[in-house]
Amino acid sequence: MAKWNPLALKLLMWVMGVLLVMGSGLGFIGTSFFPFDTWAGVTASVAGVAFGAGVMIAGFNPEGNVSWVRALVLYAILQVVYQIFSQVTIARFDIVSFIIAILVAALLIFLYPNKAELMMQSGGMKSGGMKPGEMKARA
Repeated sequence: MAKWNPLALKLLMWVMGVLLVMGSGLGFIGTSFFPFDTWAGVTASVAGVAFGAGVMIAGFNPEGNVSWVRALVLYAILQVVYQIFSQVTIARFDIVSFIIAILVAALLIFLYPNKAELMMQSGGMKSGGMKPGEMKARA
C-alpha cells in the first residue's frame, strides 16, 4: 500500500485543487449580485481560483512544494472551524464541506512522506534561507 502513497498524494492535491477552482468559479455568480468581497479590494472568487490552481500545480511534486501542502491542511482546518462556527451562530451547516475537509486533512497528513517537514518541526524548512545569526555578504 505504501508504494501507492506518492500517487495518492498527487491525486488528492489535484482533485482538491479542481474542487477549489470549481467552487470559487461558481462563487462568481453570488458575488455578481452581492459583491461584498470587493469592499476590501480583493475578489474572493479570484483568490480561490488562484489558490486552487496553485494546489493543482503543487500536486505534481508535493514533496518539493511542502508549503502548498501545509496551506491545504490549513484550509481544511479552517473549513472545519467555519462549519462549526456557522452551525453555532446561524444554524447553517454544510455536511459535505465538513466531511471533505476532515478527509483531506487526514489523508494529507497520512500520505505525506516526511511528517517532520510537514509539521515544521526544528530543521523542517528547506527554503535555502539564512540560519539565525547568519548574514549574507552583499556584492
